[in-house]
Parts: sequence; structure tokens; C-alpha cells
Amino acid sequence: MLGKDPYHELKLRADEVAGRFMDMAQAYVDSSEDKLRACLMVSVIGNIMDFGTPGGIDTPEEFEAVFQKLIDQGLGLDNSDRIEAVLDKPGTILYLFDNCGESQLDKILIRYLRSRGKRVVGVVRGEPILNDVTREDAVRSGLDKELDLMLDTGTFYVGLDWRCVPDDVMREIKGCDIIIAKGMGNYEALSDEDLPVPIAHVLRTKCGPVADSIGVPQNVNVVFVREP
Repeated sequence: MLGKDPYHELKLRADEVAGRFMDMAQAYVDSSEDKLRACLMVSVIGNIMDFGTPGGIDTPEEFEAVFQKLIDQGLGLDNSDRIEAVLDKPGTILYLFDNCGESQLDKILIRYLRSRGKRVVGVVRGEPILNDVTREDAVRSGLDKELDLMLDTGTFYVGLDWRCVPDDVMREIKGCDIIIAKGMGNYEALSDEDLPVPIAHVLRTKCGPVADSIGVPQNVNVVFVREP
């Protein structure tokens, strides 16, 4: 186990760069007739901040050049109506985070979900891995303050290791109305699992196998809901 997070400085830069776009992203949402869809659009384009991955960007600073382009591209698959269907009653949404930087833009979606009366439980990585959000990152960036409850996966693992899901996380999974799972790592961890609640995968299809599995082209923005 590494004694220091080797991605720490990259995470700081990613959060700082994404933070510059919060006002612009909120203005885009405020001007949109479909607020949920606009919030999801903002959240999904943050998934481009997957550094060194084919289909992602290589440095946080490249995000500025692609922000508006990705917004204009829209959603290549839009199941946002299935998320909307659970928002008119009290209940819990479990939110599985992915990368730093991206998580800054997730705040806008989380605020909207909570404004609709939902309890939002966020799940971050249990230990540093790649540029994924950990507890330390969430506290540093103020992400924890946007949530009703923050839990972690308990492991050094991309996504959730279903052989050892912490009891508190499993309890929230079983009791929630829907899971919002950000990014390809969470998609790969969840795609073969038969869970008792719908799973909304919010991601950009940065690789062929994931795109093929969902049934869309590569390099498109996706809100894909799998029913139980």
C-alpha cells in the first residue's frame, strides 16, 4: 500500500479547474426548461475528467476547451424520465462517485435532487486509487457538505467490490429508490449485478466495450437506467 496518494496534486488541479465552471454550469441549468436533464448533462460531461484514459482528457486544463462542445453534443442516450419518476415522493438516492473534478459538477445535480425532497447518500472510494474521490477529497472540496450522509466502499478498488460491500453501504442500497452511478468503473462493477433497485449510469462512453454493452456509439454522453 502506498503511503501517499500519488494523484493528490492532479486531484487538486481537477477540482480547481472544474470549480471555475460551476457558475456557468448553474446558469445553463437555470435557463433550461428540463432542470433534471440539464443537471444530468452537467454531471455527465464531468466524466471526461478521466486523465490518461482513451476518450478522456490528459490534463485538467483541457476541460475548458471541451466544456461547451460537450454541452452542445447533448445526451446520446437519455433515460432521465426514469429518474424523474422517483423524485415526486420522499426517499433516498444512493450516489456512487467517480473522479475528482467531475465531483465538483456532481454538486449541481445533488443540490437539485435534494431540492426535490430526496435524501442523498454519497459513496466515495475507501482508499486512494487513480483520481477517484476519497473521504479526504470529499471533505477538502466540500462535497461532504452537499450530502445527507457520506459512506465509503472500504476498499482499494475501482467501483464496488461486491465480495465485500460494507454493511452500511449495502443497507442503503437495499433501502434506496435508485442508484446513480457515475463513470465507467462503477458501470463495470455494477453491470453484472442483479440489484433490487434501478441503477442510473451517468457516464461518457470512453471505450468500445462499455459503449457496446450499453448499445450506443463510443464517445457519447449517456444517462442509462437499468431496472431491477
